[in-house]
Amino acid sequence: MARSIKTWGTLTAFIFIIIAALAVFIFYPYHYILTLEQQRSGNLLAYLPLKDNHNFQIKYTHSVHLSEVVEYYQVNGGNIKPIKLVYEDTAIGMPSNAHGDDTFRMEDGKYIIEKSDDTKPFEELNLSVGQVRAEHKVIHNNQTHLLKDYVGAGTNLSIDAKKRSRWQLWKGVNMLE
Repeated sequence: MARSIKTWGTLTAFIFIIIAALAVFIFYPYHYILTLEQQRSGNLLAYLPLKDNHNFQIKYTHSVHLSEVVEYYQVNGGNIKPIKLVYEDTAIGMPSNAHGDDTFRMEDGKYIIEKSDDTKPFEELNLSVGQVRAEHKVIHNNQTHLLKDYVGAGTNLSIDAKKRSRWQLWKGVNMLE
């Protein structure tokens, strides 16, 4: 009888450890991702797995001049820091020079603004996914993802970098799958 109580206690402890490990595996936020959330509701629509200090780009066609624009960002500590802006026209909606310690140059027919090291990062980016010509894309690890395929054209997004649990990730679409 004493032996069966001891066995039962060992089995109970083992089951408890397995359940605790599963709970940590499912609910602990350890996956670092770039989230694409619906702005008003905060619903996770899609995400890209990434690591700290990883870069990504947002590429689109400017709605007025119909030329390509590429914005470069770096994710660091949950913040998104602008690194560089590359574009073809300085007309409506695009800068004609750099500000502060940023640098401005022209290379291969494109204007380039490189942000200084002192540039403040953003907690999130807000983006309205183009419905007609913009063709907003996220580029990460040499893979291009057309946003309207994942979140729908005309969707207002909040893009940020954070850690999420497996449970939270099941609610969104992994753009790599």
